[in-house]
Amino acid sequence: MASVDTFFLQPFRTHRKRLVPAQRVLAKTKHNEGERLGRTEEGVAVIHVTADDETGEVSALDVLARHGAIPEEFEEQIRAL
Repeated sequence: MASVDTFFLQPFRTHRKRLVPAQRVLAKTKHNEGERLGRTEEGVAVIHVTADDETGEVSALDVLARHGAIPEEFEEQIRAL
């Protein structure tokens, strides 16, 4: 079983005075893209996912970086997945 590493950016925007997730963006690497997107959004989390190549089963899910405003409960919610 081979594992695949994937990085994506989860931007957040303010909607009705609350931070809500916007459309996720697939990242080519874990570097710099989060900082750039963080300049245009309220906040951005850089997520690293390790999954089995054949089954798609996620073996690890980590928040690598946070830029700007991120909801406090965000990390708790993704860890529950």
